[in-house]
Amino acid sequence: MSETAVAASRTADQSSTPIGAGLQAAGGAVPVALLASLPGLVFAAGFDHLAYGLGLLAGVVLAGLVIAPQVVRTGGTSITQALDRTFGRATANVAALVIVLVVLPLLAVEFSFIAIFADGFGVSSIAAVAIALMIAAATAAFVGERAFAWLQAAAFAFLALVLFVPLAGLALKAHGVAVPHIGYGETLSAVAALEEKLLENGLVDFDTFGAHVTPFLRLSQLGFFALVVALALGTAVLLPLVSSLTASRSAAAARLAGAWAALFLMLILVAVPALAALAKQEIYGAMTAGTPLASLPSWLEAPLHAGLARIHGTSVYLLEAVAEAQRAAHGNVASLADALSFDEGAYTQWTALGADTQAAVFAAAQALVADPQATAWDVYVKTLLPAAAAGAGNEAATLTQAALAIEPAGLLLALPGVFGAPRWLAVAMAIAGLSAALVMAAALVRSLFAWGGAGEPGRVGGSLRALALGLIPAALAAAIATLHVDDLVSVVVASLSLGAAGLFPVLAAGLAWKRATAAGAIAAIAVGAGVTLYYDVGIQAFPVSFYNTWAPLSNAGEFAIENFRATDLDAQDAEDPAVKAQAVASLETLARGTPGRPGLANWFGIDSASGAIFGVPLGFLALVLVSVLTRKRSGNQP
Repeated sequence: MSETAVAASRTADQSSTPIGAGLQAAGGAVPVALLASLPGLVFAAGFDHLAYGLGLLAGVVLAGLVIAPQVVRTGGTSITQALDRTFGRATANVAALVIVLVVLPLLAVEFSFIAIFADGFGVSSIAAVAIALMIAAATAAFVGERAFAWLQAAAFAFLALVLFVPLAGLALKAHGVAVPHIGYGETLSAVAALEEKLLENGLVDFDTFGAHVTPFLRLSQLGFFALVVALALGTAVLLPLVSSLTASRSAAAARLAGAWAALFLMLILVAVPALAALAKQEIYGAMTAGTPLASLPSWLEAPLHAGLARIHGTSVYLLEAVAEAQRAAHGNVASLADALSFDEGAYTQWTALGADTQAAVFAAAQALVADPQATAWDVYVKTLLPAAAAGAGNEAATLTQAALAIEPAGLLLALPGVFGAPRWLAVAMAIAGLSAALVMAAALVRSLFAWGGAGEPGRVGGSLRALALGLIPAALAAAIATLHVDDLVSVVVASLSLGAAGLFPVLAAGLAWKRATAAGAIAAIAVGAGVTLYYDVGIQAFPVSFYNTWAPLSNAGEFAIENFRATDLDAQDAEDPAVKAQAVASLETLARGTPGRPGLANWFGIDSASGAIFGVPLGFLALVLVSVLTRKRSGNQP
């Protein structure tokens, strides 16, 4: 790997101040899609989802205290360069493979985040992703190191704008003062009172509802710990962050820059709980007031158009997707699943609906196709929602907690409307969020260019072949983003978890322990990443087989196990193909779980995305055992 092929965003000006370096590092510390989703995560699960913020902050601290100084001491400026200098080219290449497996989904998530914002504002998501890919690639290839570092600093400022503007607006609306923390206790009391009203009136879905301040409802204590560990160790080895911290090529400066980066990130994180509570106060207030579905609040329009909010399982995005399928001559309900299979978001929503609701969506789509003057929003509110509400037993046809499901990124789209922001301010916030996501995408593309050996970013010094090698996975990530992947948070956590298991043991211990060998380093990377990848892919892709193989390690209760066995027998005994397919699908759902209910396929109740809790210790163990059994390291001594 080239000496100058730096992973991302290190500054050429070694005299940069620690504050400036910390601000630049903060801009590359966390994937924008995750940081922007934090208010929505805390909105959805209150206390439990504070684990995301704790993990991210701990990761920045670890990067500054442990990882960046270790990399600097080797004389390298990137993770692969440090491993190359210490253990040799083979180890660096194995690590580079893990890096690509981490960067690819993270880049797809950033492009998906851009597509979501585009959908929310009526712009074609495919066009938005294509433009984002071109801008990110051009920025990665032609912008110099120093200029790119300041782009990262600007990206952090953009994110602060996106989060603090609605925070101030909601605080002003609720308490008459734009400083939210002054009335935070009062907000929590108001949320608790609204939750009580929702419960008394039977307006909640107990699969998704939980008291805002009650701990360990969505996550067990062990699951909370595993999530924090996966995010912390994965963030600590995130390439844009480490490369920014190693810019000065001084261990002391890297630690100081890491401290400033942690401080800047903490300033955003301490605002997230207040923002989530204020948003919940406004939204639950609309629910307890009996807001009719026929008069939906305008703030729901953007997330419903983007497919990141659903009312009784339906959205404007799904309605438009079904209408488009009908225009393509898919004229019956039965054929729609195949027609929607190339759009993961629409397909997931469609298959989750009952037969009656599917028929209602199909009929509403027919009405939309038949009337060229009709808008999707009008047809959705006037035609589809009444039928969906009736099918769900919502006789009053009002907005309830049971009716509304909103994804974490969807809350960000809704916030400008929730506090009554003017259109120009909502557009400015969207542009700021898109700009931050573009900078992060460019930083990840630079990592791919470095993997391809394209020379120093900002100069066209690498071969066209090397640049193409970096662009291929970037284009693949963009293609994945067009499938409308809506569970962005799980993808980010799983990717960081894979990076943690594959890279943290060898960087934290391998670079420091002089007895570590190249074989031990390769074993640590392979074992850690392999176990984590197996855990995540096994649960998501083969949940039934995974559970059957590891049933003794599952935390499933007796009732869940009996239900699984009964469904398994139904699947085996069914003679009708349709009945058998339905039983198999139910079996997979029981094993994999849903957002509201954990599945049976797990080890000790740990979520599939947090598999680093198993991979990291096994990586450390492999490093020690193989190093002890092999000769001294084959690379250059630092």
